[in-house]
Amino acid sequence: MALFKRNDKDQAAEDLAEDLAEGQAEDTSQDAPGSNAEDAPGEDSAPEQAPASRKRFGKPNRKPKRNLRGVVRIEELEQALADQDLDDIDPDAVVSMYMPKRRMERIGAALLRMDKLQKALVVLALAFGVLFALSFMQENMGNFTINLNRLELFRRGVAIADNGDFNNATARLAADAVDNGTNIAADDLPDNLDDIDGSHNGKNYVAYTFYIRNAGKTDLGYSAKLKVVSASKGVEKAARVRVYRNGKPTTYAAVAADGNPEPNTEPFASKDVVTTISHKNFRVGDVDKYTVVIWLDGDDPECVDKIIGGAVEFGFDFDSSETDDSSLFVKFVQDIADTLTGNDPISASGNEAPDYYKEHNVTWSNRRNQKNSPAGDGDK
Repeated sequence: MALFKRNDKDQAAEDLAEDLAEGQAEDTSQDAPGSNAEDAPGEDSAPEQAPASRKRFGKPNRKPKRNLRGVVRIEELEQALADQDLDDIDPDAVVSMYMPKRRMERIGAALLRMDKLQKALVVLALAFGVLFALSFMQENMGNFTINLNRLELFRRGVAIADNGDFNNATARLAADAVDNGTNIAADDLPDNLDDIDGSHNGKNYVAYTFYIRNAGKTDLGYSAKLKVVSASKGVEKAARVRVYRNGKPTTYAAVAADGNPEPNTEPFASKDVVTTISHKNFRVGDVDKYTVVIWLDGDDPECVDKIIGGAVEFGFDFDSSETDDSSLFVKFVQDIADTLTGNDPISASGNEAPDYYKEHNVTWSNRRNQKNSPAGDGDK
């Protein structure tokens, strides 16, 4: 809107512009076809009445401004101003005051008027929508992740990998999922599940083999908790989880409806925990091998149609069985000092697994906890 000082001539120019707009709006409505009684059946057309003269104050017969749709052309306004001897009025100023609002401008103004809380709520709603869509797309049977405590294990030389040579050793692994899996019997599983590294799923089962090693400077202990991260439609009640630990398999299942273990299985430790494995003396140079197999057992009485479309996700979390009460600052200073002295080198990025075993690289084939191991003390 243009800024100018209002006076009597300005008011007269404004009124003149409004009169022209009203006149054009009325002419348009009178000339439009189909606006008579034919468009309103059952009603008699009212006799036309001469428009009442507009009063300066009060304006009782004046139409509300929001109903005006007339547009005053600059040429018409200039001619009207010339007829009224108002040459000193700026036509652009009058027009900018008379027609300041348009649809897009109103939308923009409304957005600008939104306070920070409203904007935050809109952004939050969009974010929740995206997260919901992503979680819906990832809804499938058999998601499985392995996580290693970075602070208490990884920085001390313990790492996991999906291969026995520990190429790309890390602190987190994720298995491939099985989409649209259906139930099978345990006898349908192949016999070589513990012989293939990494992810080696079948059509209706998840299979993942990984290794954990101690390539640090001190012997320590770890505890591994296999748990149900999330489940829907009761799928976990019909699931089977077989864990091979250094070649020895154990199959776990949720208890039956009567509270007894399912045949040929060990019961889940709790509703959310499949089992907990403890290794109290994980020596420097030791390597443990795990294979986890997940499937829906067709012989389970709770494997029924109502679980179709459900999903279950498992997680294998490895943590230290010993508690280090040192503060993060003390641990950080120790790591920096060891790095500078070369006694305990660490990766600057924190993603490369340290290997402190000075004699040789620790692998599954030369591990200390095996018969005829390079260390010469065998499997203990």
